[in-house]
Amino acid sequence: MTENVKPSGVKDARTRDLAAIHAMRKELALTEECYRARVAQVSGGRSDSAGDLSQRERAALITMFKELGAGAKRGRPVRPTLTAQQRKVRAMWLALADAGFVKDRSEGGLSAWLKSRFGVDALQWLQPPHAGNAIEQLKRWTDRAGEPS
Repeated sequence: MTENVKPSGVKDARTRDLAAIHAMRKELALTEECYRARVAQVSGGRSDSAGDLSQRERAALITMFKELGAGAKRGRPVRPTLTAQQRKVRAMWLALADAGFVKDRSEGGLSAWLKSRFGVDALQWLQPPHAGNAIEQLKRWTDRAGEPS
C-alpha cells in the first residue's frame, strides 16, 4: 500500500516537465493562442494541451521554449532591439509624458496606446508602416499640446 506513495517534494518526470513548460510559457509571456499553437506544432496537430504530450514531445516543447529565450537567467530583463522608428515613438511618448500630457509614461502605458491605435501588444511588434503613423499621430498630439516637435 505504501509503495505508490512518493516522498513529498519528489515529482515524476511528467509533473516536472509540465511545471517547466508552464513556467517558461509565463516567462515568455505567450498568449493562449500562441502557446496552444506551439503545443500543436510539437504534437503534429494531435493535441493543443501539454498534458496530452508524450515525454519526447514535452522535451521538444521545452527545447523550443529555451530557443525562444526561456530559462536563461539574467540579472535584468533584456529589452529587445528596436528600430530607429520604434525608438522615435518611445522618445516622443516620453517627451509628451515629461510635458505632462501623458499620465502613464511606462512601457505599459505606451503599449496600451499602441494597442488601441494599431492593435499591437508592445512597441517591438510595431511594423514600419504603423510606426510611421504612430510618429505622425504623436507629432500632431505634440502640436495640439503646444510643445515643439
